[in-house]
Amino acid sequence: MRPLVLAAALGLGALAPAPAWAQSAEPDPATAADARRFFDVAQKAFDEGRYVDAARAFEEAFRIKPHPFPLINAGDAWEKAGEYAMAARIFQRVLELEQSTDQDRTDAIERLARLKPQLGLIELKGKPSVKVKVGADEFHGGQRVYVFPGEHKVVLAEVDGAKPRVVEVAAGATVSVDVEKLDRAPASTESRPGEGGPARPPKAAPVEARGVGVGTWISFGIGGLGLGAAAVFGLQVTDAQSSFEERPNRGDYDRFEQAKLLTNVSLGVGVVGLGLGTYLLLGDLSSEPAADARRPPARGARVGVVPLEGGALVVTGSRF
Repeated sequence: MRPLVLAAALGLGALAPAPAWAQSAEPDPATAADARRFFDVAQKAFDEGRYVDAARAFEEAFRIKPHPFPLINAGDAWEKAGEYAMAARIFQRVLELEQSTDQDRTDAIERLARLKPQLGLIELKGKPSVKVKVGADEFHGGQRVYVFPGEHKVVLAEVDGAKPRVVEVAAGATVSVDVEKLDRAPASTESRPGEGGPARPPKAAPVEARGVGVGTWISFGIGGLGLGAAAVFGLQVTDAQSSFEERPNRGDYDRFEQAKLLTNVSLGVGVVGLGLGTYLLLGDLSSEPAADARRPPARGARVGVVPLEGGALVVTGSRF
């Protein structure tokens, strides 16, 4: 920072000789007062470590009274804030500033040399009258824009909806962009009937959700009923057996045998129903929706029971 020289350049006192450009005309007292006010705010913010506020106040002092010193001070503040790209852009402006002396440019070059290894550079080729945006900041043809490494969008500033050009910039590398060749077409256009252009891709058909078939639910229902009936008949077996053991008689014996047969049949129906339902469920979950739609109704599954002496034979059949 060079606050004493800056104060003199702004016409704020006699601490240092004013440069030749400042001596060529009488300074405007109001302009000098405004510049001094922003300079004092910037210096105070810099001393307190509020470097972003300091940088902005120094830039405002430069806007009121253009001179390289407030720019260099602003660049130093941006660098302290870790905004190396902003600092490098400020030092680049010092190099391009008409009022800069050889010493000012030497100072700017030294500071740029310290920052360049961490940054990339976008050279905007073309007429200065062409305005573009790099990110959110505006520039014009012929300028050099320092950026952090990575992707950056360069787009025409005066064309609403212009399509940006995306450039990849590496640290220490330079990328050139011809601003006069940037796309002026809108970033996105929709084809209208009769206007040509690429046709819109057809909309994808909605994906039908896979569900559980009716036959699966019926199989699980039969299985559940069978197991429930087996439990009921099992209780009757126990009751008939207890009565027969207490007082043997033909009636309790026949009731015991009948309940046992029904228990076995119900249990078989329950097991087969649950097994068949599980099989159908796996098919429902693994098959395509269209296959599910073509599945035959519940008539595809058949369960039959053939009573046998001392038990039952359960017969199943499926049609797919």
